[in-house]
Amino acid sequence: MLYGFLVRTNNSWFQSLIKPDMKGILENEPPPYYIAVLKPVNATYLVQYVLANLTGTVANLTREQCLNSNGDLYEYAWVQGPQDPNSTTSSRLPFCVRSTVHLASASSPAFELQDWGSTQYSTWTESRWKELHARIFLVASRELEIVTLIVGIVILIVSFIATYFINAKADVLFATPQDSGAVAY
Repeated sequence: MLYGFLVRTNNSWFQSLIKPDMKGILENEPPPYYIAVLKPVNATYLVQYVLANLTGTVANLTREQCLNSNGDLYEYAWVQGPQDPNSTTSSRLPFCVRSTVHLASASSPAFELQDWGSTQYSTWTESRWKELHARIFLVASRELEIVTLIVGIVILIVSFIATYFINAKADVLFATPQDSGAVAY
């Protein structure tokens, strides 16, 4: 999953997760991460299908039943599925996924009503990033850095020692009680 979101979206796992008509969103590079409000971007669809695959279940439905089964609680998606290992061509084994993953519009009713001075509905605009930058937060003092390093090393050493002794005495610490044979009430 990390490879698909950070290196290349056009991989075999992502290909098996998406709908057949959405093959065009897979590229040989990572997706753009700008989140739009009115029109979902490729990363939004990828996250939707990854979540549906990881949290949903396979529904035993035909393609037509799957495409016509969307209700209030569940969302049904006919996905491409994995490649058919018995096929010499690049055919796939599609299936239906039932999940509770939904996309919802995040636009304010003030924009839909074009009531720009509305006090009933909140209004906002999308941020626009022109360039990426980072901020460096300086540490208060050199002594604080040294104390933090020493405390971290001490915790590391104590955890190593505790792990060693627990492993050495695991047979005593985690032994199951022996059956004495006698029953006491």
